[in-house]
Amino acid sequence: MIAFLRGLVVHHGPGFLDLDVHDVGYRVHVADGALAQYPIGAQAYLYTYQHVREDGIVLYGFATAEERTLFERLLVVSGIGPRLALQIIGAASVPSLVAAVQSEDTSYLCTLPGIGKKTAQRMVLDLKDKLADLALILPMATELSNVPENDNVDDVIATLVALGYRPREAEQAIAAIERRPGETVEDTVKTALAWLYAQQSSRV
Repeated sequence: MIAFLRGLVVHHGPGFLDLDVHDVGYRVHVADGALAQYPIGAQAYLYTYQHVREDGIVLYGFATAEERTLFERLLVVSGIGPRLALQIIGAASVPSLVAAVQSEDTSYLCTLPGIGKKTAQRMVLDLKDKLADLALILPMATELSNVPENDNVDDVIATLVALGYRPREAEQAIAAIERRPGETVEDTVKTALAWLYAQQSSRV
């Protein structure tokens, strides 16, 4: 089994990168948006999962060991294959996913790509008791840990996702912006959108 790779990024493709490891080329499939973390010509270190199927062997790559572990756990859920599991990992942070499953937050899980109500319920049923090790390793307070309990965070995230942002981006925005007690969902969304726009502009 190939557990990790360190090498030079020599090529990008749709959902994958080619890594030169001592003159041997490895094609590694990564989550949407992850390619930007590994520009061509840069050195990359990836934790990998080797998936064997009838027509060949596929490598999936992750920035952290925790992402790979959660990917492996997701594969035990009926209806979630490697491609969908990779999309889920790319859409939300590991702490957020662990917290959502353990708190049975199916509303949040349904905001993830390819996840409907039934699959969200299966994720909770199949994984709730299988993430204790990740919960110990990762901070159980997610990026939203400083938000008051009575806040409408789910509504804000749902609105931003409906506008085309990924759950992870929405969480980062909420964690980064300055918020006032009693602020409405609409006001929070406007502030978050301004922050997201500023982040996008700074990358141009």
